[in-house]
Amino acid sequence: MEMLKLVSFGIVATIFIIAIGKYSEHSALFGMILRIVTVIIFMIFILEQLNSVFRVIRELSYKVQMDSSYLNIILKIIGIAYLAEFGYQLCKDAGEEAIGSKIQFAGKVMIFVISSPVILALVSLITELL
Repeated sequence: MEMLKLVSFGIVATIFIIAIGKYSEHSALFGMILRIVTVIIFMIFILEQLNSVFRVIRELSYKVQMDSSYLNIILKIIGIAYLAEFGYQLCKDAGEEAIGSKIQFAGKVMIFVISSPVILALVSLITELL
């Protein structure tokens, strides 16, 4: 049901943007404002959905007594991946794919940096086993 609301909102926003483009003298400005507002509303919806998922993951990790530092790293990696992809798509839609690809690259670097404690822990574990 939530997806139906989201798709409906996107279609209505698209119709408004098309209508503004055909019947307004300031179509570029109004269209851009409507696009930005639509994207912000989509992001708020997405973040609300992700918040409920993260809450469930935290509850499960607490029940299985998982180390919270590793869980935080995993959640940060997921967040960076989603944000980098969203930024890339937004830039691509605006005709700035070069900037978007740099956002993707920065996201990959940040994921590597954040995951380095896990990589070091794995290397340490492997060396202890040998």
